[in-house]
Amino acid sequence: MTKLFWWVAASSLCGTLGCAAGKPIAEKPAEGDLAAKLDAVVKDAFAKREMPGGALVVVRGNRVIYSAGHGYADIATKRPYTDTSTTVIGSTSKPLTALGVLRLVQLGKVALDAPIARYLPDLRFRDPRGTAITVRHLLNNRSGIVAGFSGDAYADPPIQDAGAVERIARESATYPIVFAPGQGYLYSNRGWLLLGYLIQRVANEPVETFMRRVVFEPLGMTQTTLEFWKAPGMVTGYEEGYQVRNRPRRPSLHRGYGPSGMTASTPADMGRLLMAMLNQGKTALGTQFLTPELIAEAVRPQADAESELGGPTRYGLGWEVDSTFGSLTIKKAGSVGTMVTLWVMLPEQQLGLAFAFNREDYQVVPVVKSVLTVLAGGTAQPFPSSTWTPPARPTGVATRPGAAQRWLGTYDTHSGDTKIYRRGDSLFTDYEAGEAALVAANDSSYWIVDDIVKHAGKSLDFRRQGKAITLWSGKDSLGLRVTP
Repeated sequence: MTKLFWWVAASSLCGTLGCAAGKPIAEKPAEGDLAAKLDAVVKDAFAKREMPGGALVVVRGNRVIYSAGHGYADIATKRPYTDTSTTVIGSTSKPLTALGVLRLVQLGKVALDAPIARYLPDLRFRDPRGTAITVRHLLNNRSGIVAGFSGDAYADPPIQDAGAVERIARESATYPIVFAPGQGYLYSNRGWLLLGYLIQRVANEPVETFMRRVVFEPLGMTQTTLEFWKAPGMVTGYEEGYQVRNRPRRPSLHRGYGPSGMTASTPADMGRLLMAMLNQGKTALGTQFLTPELIAEAVRPQADAESELGGPTRYGLGWEVDSTFGSLTIKKAGSVGTMVTLWVMLPEQQLGLAFAFNREDYQVVPVVKSVLTVLAGGTAQPFPSSTWTPPARPTGVATRPGAAQRWLGTYDTHSGDTKIYRRGDSLFTDYEAGEAALVAANDSSYWIVDDIVKHAGKSLDFRRQGKAITLWSGKDSLGLRVTP
């Protein structure tokens, strides 16, 4: 019996709200003392990283034991960040979409290992291997569907027409499949979009309506919606710069990718989700959301993967499953370029943490370890101090005549349409919605040069794959050229 199923079985024996499996954690502090210690840990990390703001919710079993915001939801107006501040959660939408599919499974309307063609007969894959893609393949990123984000991810106002999901689903079927379904792993926003389209077709209603009615409301997530354009009190998103520490920037938003990463939610609602996951589907409202068996299936490791936080992991149905924090760890991170969420569950300890920040800065993630230390009754070490020294501008190398010309055009990437273009004799890109110079490392690899911290040392790498030209950053596939 695997460790994961041992947890489920032991939890069932203890009762849905009973004992935790595995070794118990150390005696927890009194809750007033706990709140003060967690406040200190989060404030220290935020101060050292000069974060605008964020919130943390901690659940233990069926109780919220900590829920607080820190800093600002908007720096200019000094609007405070609270546990009810609304943020677009990014790819932590994927576990929610997976729960929507599992609800259809529970109702007998969808089978995990059935081909998606059974439910989407209108999709005509240009690549004949597309007929072998199953629902499970999409849920664990083994479909071979290309990674990408069609259209303008930073349009103002964001793309929000009612036909966006279907339009991009049909477009995705025309793109090449990277590998035979089930024979590889590729984190694909387009694959999760197809799951949203599947939900629409099977449920015969917009995916936004289905998710509100069948997932969010039953979980008690009443401030959560896929209609991000209607969400009130949205936090302001920022990007981290060397010269301008917190630069306001629009998030990457597009209704068509709602099932992949456009859910708007609050930290308080995120805590309600984690409680249901930790209690085998029993919600904060006392109802049974999914069967324990389907909850277990959602977090069962099913594919070798690379974690969004770095390093190897296993992927379930929307969740990463590994031992990041010393014992069985179930986690998921998400970002829309500026706003970030991170969910961590330690089922053996019946603990769940939901973090939300309004600047994409993964250097603050070690605060999770500090929080867990406090929860275990220990004393967290001070968060390390940070410095922001801009790197030296790369000198670049001479390229062969016409080398750069081969890569000009528009690419369908995780960050939406990304253009590579010339201005005079220099090469530029609008990657992630901000202009950056490109300095040649060789004929097919170019350093990104701007003030954004996360771009330091990052390159854009171009590859010919058959007749296609693809864009990479190191070993990460960013997308495909769609127009020269």
